[in-house]
Amino acid sequence: MKKISVLAGLLLLTVCLCSPAFAGEPLDRLKTGVDKVVDILSDPALKGAAKKVERQQKMRAVSDSFFDWRELSRRAAAEHWAKFTPKQQEDFVVAFSELLQKTYIRKLDKYNNEKVSYLKEQIEGNQAFVNTLVAMKDKSIPINYVMIKRDQWLVYDVFVEGVSLVKNYRTQFAKILVKDSPEALIQRIKDKIKALDEGKNVDDSVGKDG
Repeated sequence: MKKISVLAGLLLLTVCLCSPAFAGEPLDRLKTGVDKVVDILSDPALKGAAKKVERQQKMRAVSDSFFDWRELSRRAAAEHWAKFTPKQQEDFVVAFSELLQKTYIRKLDKYNNEKVSYLKEQIEGNQAFVNTLVAMKDKSIPINYVMIKRDQWLVYDVFVEGVSLVKNYRTQFAKILVKDSPEALIQRIKDKIKALDEGKNVDDSVGKDG
């Protein structure tokens, strides 16, 4: 889970190195989001601790524009999603998306000009798969994105070295929902968000030991 938390956040930390000569709409959409993040990171007016809140707000606005948080949340909840009331579904999406954003955006201070190559795009109906390779100092990491077509292409899952972000959380949520209610899960997520807001050094999990 730690690997997912660090590397999935590279969607918000990477700079485009190259892209296929004939990139399609999903890849272009992904690259647009990354470029916007890089612009924020590179803006001298947004650097420093005094601009942290403003910088993070801008990052969240960008992530909201190219992530389908509801689809991601629905897939993470899996078969339990149907057991949520409409209000619980909405509360879950809001809380889970906030947790993901705060978890990954706080890693932005570790940005070190990592480069990402956009390797391949595959479109199957209303889904698309974009393969990238992130060049770090000591190795290259494959990070692949799964997107869905709404009014525009949006990301709903990230695979880091073959491991799915959604599947990782799905496993955690399933263990909790076997014993606890949707409300209890939502509260756990809110507690994790509160811990992050208080500056506590917590990991990304929402289990009892997380």
